[in-house]
Amino acid sequence: MKDKLQRWQWVLLASAAAAFGAWTWSPGSSVDRTLFTTVAGSSANGALFISGQGSREKPWTLRTFAADVKTDRRQSPVIVSLGDDLAGFFQSTPPAPIDLAVIFTNFQRLGAKKAATAAVLAWEKPDPIGLAALEKSLDGFDSLVMAAPLSRGVVSAAIPAPFRRSSIAVERIHGDTSALPIVNRLPIPGISLGRETTIAGFSSLESEKPGEFFPLMARWEDRVVLSFSLLTVMQRLNLPLDGLEVRLGEFLKLGPEGPIVPIDEFGRLTLPVTKISPYQEISAEALIDGGDDLFPKEAPDPVILRDDQSSAEPATRAFSKSLSSVIAAIASNRGLTEGLEYKRLSQDGELAMLVVAVLGLTGLCGASDFARYLGVLALAGGSVAAQWIAFGAASLWLPVLPVLAAAVAAIVVAKWATRNSAEAELVVVSPAPIESPVVSVPFFEPTPEVEPAPKPKAKPPAKKAVPRKTAAKKTAAVKEPPAEKPKPVAKKPARKAVKPKAPPAEEPPENP
Repeated sequence: MKDKLQRWQWVLLASAAAAFGAWTWSPGSSVDRTLFTTVAGSSANGALFISGQGSREKPWTLRTFAADVKTDRRQSPVIVSLGDDLAGFFQSTPPAPIDLAVIFTNFQRLGAKKAATAAVLAWEKPDPIGLAALEKSLDGFDSLVMAAPLSRGVVSAAIPAPFRRSSIAVERIHGDTSALPIVNRLPIPGISLGRETTIAGFSSLESEKPGEFFPLMARWEDRVVLSFSLLTVMQRLNLPLDGLEVRLGEFLKLGPEGPIVPIDEFGRLTLPVTKISPYQEISAEALIDGGDDLFPKEAPDPVILRDDQSSAEPATRAFSKSLSSVIAAIASNRGLTEGLEYKRLSQDGELAMLVVAVLGLTGLCGASDFARYLGVLALAGGSVAAQWIAFGAASLWLPVLPVLAAAVAAIVVAKWATRNSAEAELVVVSPAPIESPVVSVPFFEPTPEVEPAPKPKAKPPAKKAVPRKTAAKKTAAVKEPPAEKPKPVAKKPARKAVKPKAPPAEEPPENP
């Protein structure tokens, strides 16, 4: 009973500590964001745009692509139309550099700090004095965006500095950049792109015919250049290029808090662009005598100079016609649904949920291993299922991670406590030595081994010498060759063995 009580105490302390630690640390963490993305992905199709920090002050906010896209006309820019000048306000038609210098100087007089020119500033033989005056007037803006068409030729040219300043590296693009349109030169020579403070975007691409979808980016060597419309929106919102996120075939995100627009794998805007008139359209001639209130104070930046001359190229006229609509579509950020916040429970509500979970885990520690594992699994699965239901039905974000952390801690500590108690109850008894019964065995003295007496040598019979002599004489009578006579060495031992023991006898007479 004491061991079981200690086990409950350990499980209670460990699960409560894990739940409280996760409850304090998890909101806004990468683990919490991953769990939110997983739950949101099961109920929403397409790309997910998640913002917020998962706290009560800044809860998770989810946005997805909208089925019905509406463009906000208030995002349309103020347009200064550069027409044919039928009244002869300017020195020449089309306007010379000095005429453009006058126009941009009046921009600044009327309070425009940000400006953009969709008109291509190019002349075959510009007046040096007028060109210098134009460049000086362009330097008076806080920020300025220029426009120029781009094309692809046999010989590649270096990227002009204004285009390079407004481009991003190919490595930053997510997706296959080989599908992007390829450009490598300016088709019109002598285009003025300002000086060190200006950036430039393309107005049109010769390889892309005007159609339903408008290109927003193109590839120039190892850089990706952006469209004029896209740059003007970033200029309006003061968004740096470093915050631009591009995922080909999915979306283009202008910054952490900037607009998000869907694009295809070719870098083209896939939003339906409806025709929208400018916020206000002003003729270039009206700037000369215009009052200080000519530009609306509530109008969005920048003020854009648009080329509406009848002598302009077809691509330029098509670009000018859709300029307001494309800028409004990008800046409206209407390609996504309104942000839906997933708020958390109150502090007391979350603590009550954690207390119930910890007490339930503590009560399971006294059960068998199978019942304990089954109960913890049911508790964890129930909390996850409750999160899915609360996410879809009430837009709530429950403290699921603290509950799961408490469940893991309870399993580990209960197993450890059970193992320790089992080892403590185990008594190791050493077995008693087994005594073998004593068996009395009668004692027998070993019989000493008696060495056998040496056998007496057999004495050769004395009368055996006669046949030996007879055999020797027979051999001599035959008179064999000396080589075959028995060796005298063999005869000596035989005589020595016979002489001591043979009785004396007379030698037999020789045979005749």
